[in-house]
Amino acid sequence: MAKVIFDDALKGAYSDINVDQQREETVDYKQVTTLGVESLVAAVFGVLGFFWAPFILASVLGLALGFLAHRKIMKAPEEISGGAMTTVAMSLSGVLLVASLAWQVYSYYVSAPPGYQILPFDNMALTKDGDVADDIAALDGHKVYIEGYMYPTKQHAGIEAFTLVRTLGNCQYCSPGTNPADMIAVQMERGQSVKYKANKLVAVGGVLTVNPNWRDQPGTIPYSIKASVFR
Repeated sequence: MAKVIFDDALKGAYSDINVDQQREETVDYKQVTTLGVESLVAAVFGVLGFFWAPFILASVLGLALGFLAHRKIMKAPEEISGGAMTTVAMSLSGVLLVASLAWQVYSYYVSAPPGYQILPFDNMALTKDGDVADDIAALDGHKVYIEGYMYPTKQHAGIEAFTLVRTLGNCQYCSPGTNPADMIAVQMERGQSVKYKANKLVAVGGVLTVNPNWRDQPGTIPYSIKASVFR
């Protein structure tokens, strides 16, 4: 009798082991979507969009791959996983896309182009004797980038030469007390022309020419720029 009870208990133990093995064998395995992984990788590369504009496309690619990954998961949710990872990748790509675009636009309109030295109008003031300061004279022939306002002209488009002034109140002819250093004669590079921007701050980049003998030449101003950049 005892042997029968032991055999039944032993069978029950083996039966439990078999059930556990069957349960383990029936555990579902879901494949992680490759598109989701690629979307996350593209999102990481999107960080480089802050430093080089073409990498902004990596964020766009991350969004596109993430969208395709979500569609693939929705079609086969029992076979494919990675929805949370894909959502994170798409969110990161979206944030980086907006932020890097905003940074590039800001840099374009505020920062000087590579190879140009930012030169504020205030730094171009003449000495007490009316001479060009030595540090500004040293920039003769160098590329500079300076912001100011366009002095009104009769043309509204196709402007190849104009006067850049420090403030809207500057006028070479109507204000006798105007400081000549508050004006720069701008000549666009051959083949380039600009449109007149009224009452708007503009930026000009080009080769600076300093005329130290401007006082000996009536009607002239001490600075001129051969411009290749206009923003």
